[in-house]
Amino acid sequence: MKHFCGTNLTSRRILAHAMWKIGSKRGWSCALAIVVWVSGSQLGLYAQQTTKLTPKVVAMVSAPPVEVKDDDPPLLQLKKQRFNAALSEMKDRADLYNRGLTRVNELIAVAERLFPAEVELYDKPEEKAQVLQRHLDVYNEAQANLEKQVREGMLPHAELERLVYDKLSLEIDLFNVKNAHDGHQ
Repeated sequence: MKHFCGTNLTSRRILAHAMWKIGSKRGWSCALAIVVWVSGSQLGLYAQQTTKLTPKVVAMVSAPPVEVKDDDPPLLQLKKQRFNAALSEMKDRADLYNRGLTRVNELIAVAERLFPAEVELYDKPEEKAQVLQRHLDVYNEAQANLEKQVREGMLPHAELERLVYDKLSLEIDLFNVKNAHDGHQ
C-alpha cells in the first residue's frame, strides 16, 4: 500500500524509528532528507522511462565485432579497431538505455561515430552503398520511433531534429556514392 511520496508502511516505520532514536529535531531533519531523496529518486526513474529499441537498432547492436587479422594492412587494422570500439560503445549505451540510465541522444551520438566507421571499412562504391542503405533503414525506423516519443512528450523535439539532420547527411552520402558509382553527378 502506497502512502505519502511513494513510501510504504515499512518505510514509514523505519523513519519513525530513526526519528525516535535520534531525537525529534534531528529526527525530523533526517526524515525530511530521506523523504526528499526517495521522492526525488522516484521522479528520476519516472523521467528516465524509455521505449524499446526498434528491431533494426537491436540487429545493429547485436552485430558481432569485425575480425582484425594479422595479415590485414595496418590502415585496415586501425579502421576495424575503430569500428569495433564504436560498436562496443553502442552495445554498452544500448544496455544503459534499456535500463533507463541514459537517453536516446547518447545512442544517436554513438551512431554518428559507428556508421561512418563501418562505411570506411569498404572501398568499393557498391559495398559502401549497401552499408549506407542499411544505415538509412535504421535511421528511418528510429525516426518513426522518435516522432512517436516527441508526440507523447517523452522527448524534446531537438532530439528528433538531430536524428533528422544525421539521416539527411546519410542520404547525401548515399546519393553521392550511387552517383559516383553510376558516373552521374
